[in-house]
Amino acid sequence: YQEEAGSRKRAVPKHKGMAGKFVNMTPDKMNMYWLGNDGKGHFMGVAAPFAAYGTGTFPGHYFYFTPTTDVSHKICSFTVQKYTSTYYCDPYSASKHYRNFEDTPGKAHIAPQDHRDVDTLSRYDRVAYEALVQNLHFGQAYYNFTGREWLSQYPRNKPRNFMWDADYFGQVHEVRTRQTQFVQLPPQEELGRVSYGKKKSGTGAAGSNNDTAAAADVDDTVSLREYRTQETYLNLTLTVASSAPRIFEIPNFLSEVEVDHLLDLATRKELPRSTTGMGDSTRAVDTTRTSSNTWVGRESSPVVDAIYRRAADVLQLDEALLRRRSSSEHPDVPSKSSIAEQLQLVHYDEGQEYTAHHDFGYPTSTEGDHPSRWANILLYLNDPEEGGETSFPRWANGHTTEAIDVKPRKGHAALFYMLLPDGNLDDLSQHAALPVRKGEKWLANLWLWDPIRP
Repeated sequence: YQEEAGSRKRAVPKHKGMAGKFVNMTPDKMNMYWLGNDGKGHFMGVAAPFAAYGTGTFPGHYFYFTPTTDVSHKICSFTVQKYTSTYYCDPYSASKHYRNFEDTPGKAHIAPQDHRDVDTLSRYDRVAYEALVQNLHFGQAYYNFTGREWLSQYPRNKPRNFMWDADYFGQVHEVRTRQTQFVQLPPQEELGRVSYGKKKSGTGAAGSNNDTAAAADVDDTVSLREYRTQETYLNLTLTVASSAPRIFEIPNFLSEVEVDHLLDLATRKELPRSTTGMGDSTRAVDTTRTSSNTWVGRESSPVVDAIYRRAADVLQLDEALLRRRSSSEHPDVPSKSSIAEQLQLVHYDEGQEYTAHHDFGYPTSTEGDHPSRWANILLYLNDPEEGGETSFPRWANGHTTEAIDVKPRKGHAALFYMLLPDGNLDDLSQHAALPVRKGEKWLANLWLWDPIRP
C-alpha cells in the first residue's frame, strides 16, 4: 500500500480452503481416500513410499490411508484442522518426533495394532524415513520462524530462476524484448515445425526436412521479421496485482494474429476433457475441472517459438532453458530438458469452471531440491462475455475479504509464481477459473519448473 507500517490489518479471506499435504512415512504404497458427505470413502490417489500426496482441502475434511492390498484397513486417518496443511502418517515410534505429540496438529490417528518398530526398516528405507523425520523437524522450525507451513522437502535451495519483486500494489516492471509481434501470418510453407541447434542457410530454410520451414539459430533469434511489426523492440509492462501471492498483469502480450494462430492450432485437434494432476500417472478426470484442453509444443511453428522466446524475456531467462539443450548450453543445469511445458490450450463453455486448486506438485521422494512447477504465464485468447476470471481467493491484503480476480482480455497475460523466494511452495497461489456465465473462454497455460522439469 506504500503506507506506514501498522496502518492496516490483514483481512481474513472468506475462502477457507488450503493446501493439504499428506506424507506417507512407510515403505508401502498407500491408497488415499476422502470421506465424502455421503459417508463413503472416495479414492483420491496413491501415496508412494516415503512420499507426499497433496490436494486442496478445507478444515473438517477427513482423509485416510489404506494399504493398496487391503482397502478396508485404515492405517492412518487425518482430520484437517484450521491453519494446518501438513499431515504425517508415521507408524514408527511417531511420538518421539513431535513435541507434545498428542496435541500436535498434523498427527495422524494410528490404531495401536498398526504401530511399527523403526528397527524393522531396511537400511535403505531407514535413510528415507530419517529424511522425512528431518523434514518434519525443519517444518516445525520454519513455521515458528515464518508463520507459514513448510510444504516442500528439506533441503530446498532458493529457486534457481529469477523472480520479479512484488513490493507493493501497482508496482510496474518494464521489459524490452526483440521478440516483436506478428501482425501478418506467414504463408503456410513458412509455418512448419521448428528445429533447434542448426545454423540457418543463406535462404533461412532449415536442412532438407520438408516439415521444417525455419531453424531456430541462437545467433539470430528473430525469425520472419517481414511478418512482424517494424519496431526493433517490443516494450511490455508487468504490473503488480498482488504481493502474496506474486501476481503480475501483462497487457498486450500477444497480437491478434498470434492469438488467432494459437486458436487455429487448438481447433485442429480434438479437445478431450481436462484432467487434474501432473504427469501421465497422476492425471485424472475430476468434477472440480469441467473444461477441455489440448497441448501445443514450442516447435509447432515459428509463431509459437516466438511466444516462448518472448516469455523467456519476460521471465529474464535464457530462451535455451525453455527447450531441449545441447551439452554446451547451461552445463551447470543438471538436466538438458526444457524447464517449460508445452502450451496447454484450454476451452471453457458456458457454465464450466475449475474450482480452487494449486498448480504445484508435492515431493515424490526424500531428495532435496525437489522439482516443482515454479511459475505460470496465463495467455488469454478471447474476451468472455461474462465471467471466466482467474480468481485468487486467499491473497494477502488489508482492505477486503474477497478474492482478487484477473479479468481475461484477449491478448493479455498474467504471471504468477507458485514458489516463494526461499524455495517453499506458496499456499496462497491457490486459484480458480471462475464459471463462464455467458459465452466461452479460451486461454493457454505456460508452466515452468524449478530447478528442472522431470
